[in-house]
Amino acid sequence: MELFEEPRAAVLWPLARRAVRRREAAPRLSDLNGKTICELWDVIFRGETIYPLVREYLRSRFPGSRFVEYSQFGNIYGPKERDVIASLPGKLRQHGCDAVIAGIGA
Repeated sequence: MELFEEPRAAVLWPLARRAVRRREAAPRLSDLNGKTICELWDVIFRGETIYPLVREYLRSRFPGSRFVEYSQFGNIYGPKERDVIASLPGKLRQHGCDAVIAGIGA
């Protein structure tokens, strides 16, 4: 070791590499009138209370909107999560969803 050289140690990054590639978000819908809005819920954070309020508000602003309630899609979290998520693309197409509400916080 030279006089002013500091000791070096190998360091490992504690986080894993990204497993999912970043993708651009879909463009926003300019108007929800005439659109079908689907709801996804993880059956945790008061969705049974909040979703009806969100529906009521959105219907007041966009009277031509149609909703497909979360019960049509299943619980997106928990023991059946993998199956529910795998079936989502087909169910969203089946219901003609133009927009999705997912993840309502605590």
